[in-house]
Amino acid sequence: SLARAPFRVVDEINQGMDPRNERLVHERMVDIACEEHTSQYFLITPKLLSGLKFHKRMKVHCIASGEYMPKDSKELEFGRLVERAQRLKAAG
Repeated sequence: SLARAPFRVVDEINQGMDPRNERLVHERMVDIACEEHTSQYFLITPKLLSGLKFHKRMKVHCIASGEYMPKDSKELEFGRLVERAQRLKAAG
């Protein structure tokens, strides 16, 4: 049994995993993290597979920084990207 903690940080758990196992681990982490009365989880990763399942109690934060980011920050507007993804999802 794990000790009770207010939050847990999981750093790059998916690095080197094949897609099948990455999906299994992600689904299990979502199940655990979204239970009632559990610790808050932070998953830190430079990449995620597309089509992963997310829970309505989850929040996703994308941090954009580094040497490969566009010089003009207006080129990368996450709000527009999220709106587009939501429209595509609603369209089926």
